[in-house]
Amino acid sequence: MKIPTPFLPVEVTSSGLTHKVDILGRSITFGANSLPASIVSQDTEILAAPVRLVGLENNQPIQWDDNYPDNESESFIQERNDRAATICGAMLSDMFIVNAAFKVNFDGCIEVDMKVMPRGRTVPEVFGLTKPRQLRFELNRLWLEIPLNPKVAKLFSFYPNSPVYLADGTVIDTSPTSSAGRLNDQNSAMPFKSLLWLGNDDLGIGWAAESDKNWQPEHDNRALEIIHQHNTVVLRVRLLDSQPIQWQQAAQPENGINAFQPIAFSFILQPTPVKTFPRQPYLHNALHLDCFVKIKGNYIDFLAQQDRYDRLKTMGVDTLILHEKWNKSQNAFELSEFTTRQLKEIVAQCHKRGIKVLTYFGYEISSLNTAWTEDAQDVMVTNKGKQTGGWYRVPFQRDYVVCYNTQWQDRFINGIEKIMDTYHTDGVYLDGTVSPRYCDNVAHGCGWHDANGNLKGTYPIKAVRRLFQRLAEVVHSRGGIINAHVYGLLNVTALPYIDMTWYGENLQFKYTKGEYDDMPLDYFRAEYCGRNVGVPVEFIAYENKPAWTFENAIAMAIIHGILPRPNDIEHPLEAIAPIWNIVKRFPIEQSQWMPYWKNNAMPSDERIKVSYYKYIDLTEKNILLAFAANTTKHSIENVTIDFGENTYTLDLLNADSYDSPETTFKPYGYKIWLAK
Repeated sequence: MKIPTPFLPVEVTSSGLTHKVDILGRSITFGANSLPASIVSQDTEILAAPVRLVGLENNQPIQWDDNYPDNESESFIQERNDRAATICGAMLSDMFIVNAAFKVNFDGCIEVDMKVMPRGRTVPEVFGLTKPRQLRFELNRLWLEIPLNPKVAKLFSFYPNSPVYLADGTVIDTSPTSSAGRLNDQNSAMPFKSLLWLGNDDLGIGWAAESDKNWQPEHDNRALEIIHQHNTVVLRVRLLDSQPIQWQQAAQPENGINAFQPIAFSFILQPTPVKTFPRQPYLHNALHLDCFVKIKGNYIDFLAQQDRYDRLKTMGVDTLILHEKWNKSQNAFELSEFTTRQLKEIVAQCHKRGIKVLTYFGYEISSLNTAWTEDAQDVMVTNKGKQTGGWYRVPFQRDYVVCYNTQWQDRFINGIEKIMDTYHTDGVYLDGTVSPRYCDNVAHGCGWHDANGNLKGTYPIKAVRRLFQRLAEVVHSRGGIINAHVYGLLNVTALPYIDMTWYGENLQFKYTKGEYDDMPLDYFRAEYCGRNVGVPVEFIAYENKPAWTFENAIAMAIIHGILPRPNDIEHPLEAIAPIWNIVKRFPIEQSQWMPYWKNNAMPSDERIKVSYYKYIDLTEKNILLAFAANTTKHSIENVTIDFGENTYTLDLLNADSYDSPETTFKPYGYKIWLAK
């Protein structure tokens, strides 16, 4: 199978018992024990020290045997090809063996399978030729520790959302922005996370796990810890804080070693960015029709009125995203007669004007779907045995969440392929599909039972990842785009196959009501800039004047190198169209992005943040496209800005002139300058 653009074939080089795997923009070196000793991204070392397993056996610190026998490598290449390389290895202590396999895929996803078990008797011991060792079985603790470069471990994002527990006893409660931001200076702990990312504005590393199967942390709220040590930030995974329950239940030591079956742990590591961030990150000028700002009637009729197709073209729209109502039965792949006629007409009219069309697909099965009775129970997500979702919409129907660890994945891929080929659409907008939702539906293989027989759920990360791999083959081979709505998480395992994400809906619940304080800058830097993970971002903006306007959303977005997506053919489109024009005219692909946290601009008020693109012309002069925003809900007057660059004169684009060096910023207001 061909490796998709922009990825490259996996390369492996070995030196003794160490193996280095090179992929696009990253390299991972595995030590003699097979654990990662180095992870480099963008020429920066992510690790502060090799990844390690620490613990207690018989209440004593585990000492791993580093005296590897000649010609019996404890770290070896199990398999390699252009798409992946698998490194296997073994670790030996006085009482236990750890076997590990690390599959490094061409996109940087490192799938890890790790087993721990008591060591057995040697052949001479079995035959009585040497005195047998006394077998011991007490594994009191086993932690995986990932020591991170403190210059890298600055920001975080995790899913699912939960409180964070600090060393001084403070609890950071769950909030719309608590799942991402700046790492606290204190040691912190949290419950199990399916997805966790630690990094900075440029790079980082993702952790993913489908479940906490076989984990035994002493306290559920301390399953994961972030520990600040000297020149190191340690991500600690508390796999075991006591003897595995399976071993406690299986047998007493005198019943023999075979009663103590291996305890397995599975997880994923993924260094970021997952691919090269595009030099031109504003991939399209998209209007999202009927999202939040709802329209009456059918899309075909709405667009045919008042020359609206021509208005889209005149305002600079090059991509029309159709929301859920384009299809009578939400997320169905078999289109009704009306839907067929509507889609053909919209695509024809848009293509005539050079406008692409993306169709909505979500994460649900509708009660209007003709396959409901036959398939719904098998493909739906359940939580404690109950269906989830139930979104109500018109035509009157209810929609319930599906799991992609089912035959629905095949239907999803085949359906989108057929629609693109039949109706010549230009890709897909995916609502929530990237989220690996908690599921305990054993009917299709999700869920698991712990040692006490309790049903637990899984987060089908690998199924979602596989869905996006397959979807990218379909969409990208047809020249299409994959645009995904993301809600409060960085699913780094699927991001390699997504062209652009759409973030910010969780903020809208507060901002549309006017319930906002200062702009959550660290939150934006962790999740909304895109450069640290390698995928461009658009910002979700739902207006509710006068409490919250599209212009306020522009202020939030532009200083982070992103733009909000308009969802109304009237005012929001009118507000963003001039900025689209500016971005199109400026040589962004040949420019350097200089965000407010690392440029030379000096506003007179620290509440004003300034970011800019810097282009160096043929005379060595700096030409700036500069954005400034008021990050507060208070008006700020008499602001001056020293851009700190050898530039041409700057013209203020969204005001009469910049003749006066002083300017006023409205609450959450913005201004744009261009050197002339």
